[in-house]
Amino acid sequence: MDPLNTATWLAPDVAAFYARASGLQAPEARVLAELRPRMERWSMLDIGVGGGRTTQHFAPAVADYTGIDISPLMVDHCRRQFGSARCRFEVMDVRDLSALGTKRFDLVLFSFNGLDYLGHDDRLRALAQVRSVCRPGALFCFSTHNMHALPHLMRLRAQHWGDRAQRLRNLRNWLRWQVVHARETAKAWRERRDWAVVNDGAHECRLRTYYIRPAAQLAQLSPVFDHVRVFSRNGDELFGERLEQVEDDWLYFLCSVPGRGGPGGAFAPGEFPEGASRG
Repeated sequence: MDPLNTATWLAPDVAAFYARASGLQAPEARVLAELRPRMERWSMLDIGVGGGRTTQHFAPAVADYTGIDISPLMVDHCRRQFGSARCRFEVMDVRDLSALGTKRFDLVLFSFNGLDYLGHDDRLRALAQVRSVCRPGALFCFSTHNMHALPHLMRLRAQHWGDRAQRLRNLRNWLRWQVVHARETAKAWRERRDWAVVNDGAHECRLRTYYIRPAAQLAQLSPVFDHVRVFSRNGDELFGERLEQVEDDWLYFLCSVPGRGGPGGAFAPGEFPEGASRG
């Protein structure tokens, strides 16, 4: 992991920021609503659990819940707020999930683009680690930044939110990003790369973030996952040409592990919606 990213995730102010978060994003809410009728006996792993934003919604729906994060501060917060006999939290790095065993979970969630703060090789290693802890037929849901969003990244008009003090902080951050990082971002887009790691201004320009084209993300998943579904930030499912045209900052992917031994994949038996990717 980039040292800049590691230092940011371990910072007390970042832990406090995520401790205040509570609501689900629209794709997460849709996935939970679709899966809830089947989740009562499932075992779930929540990667990059942060302050427990997703815990409060997903943990009550499953039989067994494990949340992990690289930040001890975030894990301590979750233990205090949500810890129980069936709801556990551990400090752990997604690049090495061996302590969790193999073929253990029916559902793995990696929300809020946590996968994007790894470099390319570590990203592929993390996907393989997730695959190893999934039971046959298990589901994996995650979000990732969309390369098609780079042209409108960090527009000035997007900084006008919050009270006056927050708007001033946003403006200072935007100016810093424009001076130091905007050229790198524009270059990545002009070169038509499948993926790029750029500083997009997040957490006061303290993070380097992985952006990827949707087609390239499907290609990354294909060796280990299948039956991939893709959702926009507002929860709409995306197919075909629309998938390559969407400019949302990030997209959600829901995919399954081959096999019928787990919860049955991302679709009911025999169901495969027209346009969905087979990985």
